[in-house]
Amino acid sequence: MQIFIMIITVILFVGAIIFAIFKVIKTLQKTDPNKVDTSISDDITIAQDFLPFDDIKDNVIDLGGHNYRAIIECSSTNYNLKTDKEKDIIEASFQRFLNSLTFPITLFIQTRIMDNTKILNQLEEDIKTVIVQYPNIEEYANNYYQEMSNLQYYMQNNKQKKKYIIVPYNEAINMTNLTDEEKYEYSLGEIRERALIVADGLVSVGVKTNILNTSELIELIYSSYHKDNYSNYENIVSGEQLTLIVTGEKNPEQMMSNDERIDWILHEAQERIKNEIIDKPISPKIREEYEDIVKKLKELNIVQ
Repeated sequence: MQIFIMIITVILFVGAIIFAIFKVIKTLQKTDPNKVDTSISDDITIAQDFLPFDDIKDNVIDLGGHNYRAIIECSSTNYNLKTDKEKDIIEASFQRFLNSLTFPITLFIQTRIMDNTKILNQLEEDIKTVIVQYPNIEEYANNYYQEMSNLQYYMQNNKQKKKYIIVPYNEAINMTNLTDEEKYEYSLGEIRERALIVADGLVSVGVKTNILNTSELIELIYSSYHKDNYSNYENIVSGEQLTLIVTGEKNPEQMMSNDERIDWILHEAQERIKNEIIDKPISPKIREEYEDIVKKLKELNIVQ
């Protein structure tokens, strides 16, 4: 009897050791960096399953689980070329814009290889049209096309940086009384409103915006997966990715005098008129009228 008990004990002890070894192996497999990539999962049979989103439609990216993203493309502002007073006004406007937000946003800068194929194709078509009317300039036009084709090599730079703001909406998951379709429709309206708030807030900073539509979103996502650029690590090594971080220690608005505050208000008025009216398709007469208004505002504003 004692021998039988000893045998059972040994078997249980050995079994416990084997089970412990098995658990350790499974834990180590989870930490294997080669297993982090979901593309090696047996459940993934097509490339679509590997992508971290469900769909791109209705001008938003559907991440699944009623999580959506709208993306706004932003123009650049030549901040370093501004005067100190202009810089203070831009900082104050941007700070007020950030403080006005009631939802998070993400700033995204993408570096990609410049693709001027569309521009060159359009230029080629224009040259053909012009040559029909003016055949004597054919040689000049062909030379011009060749020069434009090699422009990026003359500039010694074939990279371009595009700036985006990502606007999220994740709150629909909490609306338990709505159907999935109702949640989707409500989310589209809410994320559209958020995108318009961001776009409107950036006007005062002098930044032009474009809320990406479905085809533009697809182009952005595609370029993110197929950009022929592997030098991004240099930005991290050189610290370039930290050069535009706002510390928030300076508050220009609190240090402004009344005269400086008036300059700020007039400056924002000029930017809104230019971005929301003059730069839109309007008749030459109306454009001239509003350009005259901007000119008068500049005369009142000491910021030049």
